[in-house]
Amino acid sequence: MSIETAIIHKELDLIQDVVKRQATNSFQVKTWMMGIVTAILAFKNDEIFSAGKTPGHHGLWISLVLLLPIICFWYLDAFYLQTEKIYRELYKWVVVNRPDKTELLYDLNTFKRKNYQTNGEPVEDLKAKAGSVWKVMFSVTLRTFYLIPLIFVLALAAYNLILK
Repeated sequence: MSIETAIIHKELDLIQDVVKRQATNSFQVKTWMMGIVTAILAFKNDEIFSAGKTPGHHGLWISLVLLLPIICFWYLDAFYLQTEKIYRELYKWVVVNRPDKTELLYDLNTFKRKNYQTNGEPVEDLKAKAGSVWKVMFSVTLRTFYLIPLIFVLALAAYNLILK
């Protein structure tokens, strides 16, 4: 039994909408991280760069607080990108397996699925194909984007620690 092309296209559109949403979320996470770090640096500029001028380690603590949004948003960004990759794998699965099967029609769950092109024997794990969140987190693109502010903040912390 063959499924109408319009039904397959609608299912692919639903999956593509999820992929677009994840890409938008990933972009917004980067925007929020840069905004929060920049705002803290702008409003606490005097305290951060007053090493050696005032008693205490106030600048050091602010520098270390800057690590929190960087690391949290880095992980969240990796989660969104991993989810996007999982749905891209689901998209590929639908393109290959959907023309003849109505099983799991319009199902957006990303669990293991049978590969019907090989008589259903091997089971494809969509999450395993996408990789873990940690693997995505340390991919080249995310690593370069988040390591630059991370190194800058660690340099600020070292500056405040050494000059106090």
